[in-house]
Amino acid sequence: MHDMAADVLALMDALRLERATVVGHSMGSFVAQQVAVSAPRRVERLVLVGSAPAFRRMSGVDEFAAAVYALEDPVPEQFAREFQVSTIHHPIPAEFLDTAVATSLRLPARVWHGIMTGMLASPPAPELAGLRIPTLILSGDRDAVFTTPAQQALIAQLPEARSSIYAETGHAPHWERPERFAGELVRFLGEGR
Repeated sequence: MHDMAADVLALMDALRLERATVVGHSMGSFVAQQVAVSAPRRVERLVLVGSAPAFRRMSGVDEFAAAVYALEDPVPEQFAREFQVSTIHHPIPAEFLDTAVATSLRLPARVWHGIMTGMLASPPAPELAGLRIPTLILSGDRDAVFTTPAQQALIAQLPEARSSIYAETGHAPHWERPERFAGELVRFLGEGR
């Protein structure tokens, strides 16, 4: 996650962006947290979607990690489909799901392994609380990846953050409730301007 955070900052440098709103979902939320911790002055706002304080402490992680580490090339379509389906609660269009599965299949097994290793090694970032970066936390009450207690732990860690937990929604509020998600994001981005 540190390497990916450094990539985000390098991209900002290449684009000559002094500050930006950083939005991250799931693994990307841990990258976003690391960007904020590494370079807080460069983060104007932070949006954490389907997130928690840490990945390692979640139930079912060991079983999922074992499945990921067992992957070989080519990654089976069934694995990618089951993974994507397991993250959603509210139905999404079949074509969109097929696209997400196809995108997942573009990753070779070694990338899945590396992502898992990075996720497992990602430490909590309690120092986020002291950074005073305006933060929005969006999650689903049926998230099978980060349960409600994990989401509540993140909210408790960032008491000044605004949070919204979507009813009957899984791990991907932006997929499952795109209109509501976009509306909340746009309102958050427009505050204080």
